[in-house]
Amino acid sequence: MKRVKSVGGIVTVLAILGALVGCQSPVGGVSAPPRAVTSSGTLIVDKVNGPYKTIAAGLAAATAGQTVQVHAGVYNEAVAFSASGTSSAPIVLAGDPGAIIDGSTGVTAEVLVTIDGKSYVKVQGFEIRNRKKNGTSPVPMGILVTGASAGVEIRNNTVWGIENTNSNGNAHGIAVYGNSSTAITGLVIDSNEVRNCKLGWSESMVVNGNVDGFTVSNNVVHDNNNIGIDFIGFEGTSSSNDQARNGVCVGNRVYNISSASNPAYAGELSADGIYVDGGKSIVIERNTVDNCDIGIELASEHKGKATDNITVRNNFVSRSYQGNIQMGGYASNKGKATNLTIVNNTTYQATGGELIVQFNTSTVKVSNNVFVAKSGVGYLVQTGSSNTAISVANNLYYGASTSSPGAWADAQALYANPQLVGAPSNLHLQASSPAKDRGVVVNYGGFDIDGQARVNGVVDLGADEL
Repeated sequence: MKRVKSVGGIVTVLAILGALVGCQSPVGGVSAPPRAVTSSGTLIVDKVNGPYKTIAAGLAAATAGQTVQVHAGVYNEAVAFSASGTSSAPIVLAGDPGAIIDGSTGVTAEVLVTIDGKSYVKVQGFEIRNRKKNGTSPVPMGILVTGASAGVEIRNNTVWGIENTNSNGNAHGIAVYGNSSTAITGLVIDSNEVRNCKLGWSESMVVNGNVDGFTVSNNVVHDNNNIGIDFIGFEGTSSSNDQARNGVCVGNRVYNISSASNPAYAGELSADGIYVDGGKSIVIERNTVDNCDIGIELASEHKGKATDNITVRNNFVSRSYQGNIQMGGYASNKGKATNLTIVNNTTYQATGGELIVQFNTSTVKVSNNVFVAKSGVGYLVQTGSSNTAISVANNLYYGASTSSPGAWADAQALYANPQLVGAPSNLHLQASSPAKDRGVVVNYGGFDIDGQARVNGVVDLGADEL
């Protein structure tokens, strides 16, 4: 059983953002010093040699088209963007190798990097670390994007040591909260690492509320004590269009995600690697998820509300404590999951089942997958009720029953050893695999787990195309 996350902490953070941003002005609260700009429009931050000694001062001076280039060093400060760029001239906050934003000393704000209502800005190349507390409010975070923002890019950062150890607390590594009636659009979160965070009820990386159009790609999220990547709706983040939607989650690697040691969960193992909780129209593809409490979950925690129109394809998912792919409300009085496509995934030996359907799930297509189960464990498992229009066809099953997929029939089932290269670390197919050329034409996407093009009409089963 999962438990509903507390959101009181994040509401508090959003309410006090003005105060947090106000704290980021240059020393003494005076205006920024005259700009020191190279011919290319770069403002240099160097804590020893200047011309800007703090990142906050450099950002306060930056205008559209300029880059705030931060030299190596440990910067004990929290920073916030004070201006927007344009689509053709963004403001870029860029860290050289060794540029570190550290909240362990001399920092009062709980958010280390804030983008509040600013558009066409980029944060890239930083190590962002060590914001810790034990309490319910406010919420420690590495990076927060909120307000009406467009064209925000967060790339190539390492976020770690963001912690809340309170049993009713919250923390985030990277968080995007669309709390305005104007949607956050054009969001990119790419090639970041989020690790070693203690998150309370919250998530390592989250897109929540009125966010319309996003790409979450090529990130590595691992060794955190709650959800890895989450797309959320219906938590009251925005008064209108309160649903993360029209996005792609692609090429991420998520592993060692568990709530086992999280005081908020009291030993319950229910942390997802990738979770859609009320999101809409999202493609989850070419990700690798390993050793999480739940691999990929599509659900809604809010009664009468639905996660809708989600495609999960070409993913490797392995060794989950509950299910490798899981869907539906976790209780009969929770929300729904509708219009789901589960196609061309390779899953391996979850403890609870390769695909689990819980409550209130409808219109699901399950095809072209390779399901490798533990002996005695069902491939397709139904743990709840009120599930309708579950269509299962043309999947490969191995490791458990050789005659039944489980809760639903599969008239085109193939019971055979898929000949994986080296499970669980390598779920690719060997050249002689019976999965070769056995796929049917469904919404499998143009590329396999490695970005290799699939050939229409001769598609292999599972995530790997030979």
